[in-house]
Amino acid sequence: MPRNSPPLVLEQRLNRRANSGLHCSETSLRLTDDERELVLSRYIELYRPEGVEWVERSHRISVNALLRWIIANGEAQAVEQGSDLPGRGSMN
Repeated sequence: MPRNSPPLVLEQRLNRRANSGLHCSETSLRLTDDERELVLSRYIELYRPEGVEWVERSHRISVNALLRWIIANGEAQAVEQGSDLPGRGSMN
């Protein structure tokens, strides 16, 4: 991903609630400029007749730590498999 590229928007929601106004939220994922960390951000706005409230929360993790966690905790799956060993015939 090139530097200064826009974040990947994972989710956007817009809800109109009868008593609490308009609720908007966005969840996005981006790499830091040095490409060493992944940042997950969630932005929330609440529009009401009394005014607007908003909050943004971000969570960071190093790319290396995330990859180690996925390898240790994820389910391994063989997507493709093959063999070019000499002396072995086709499996068909």
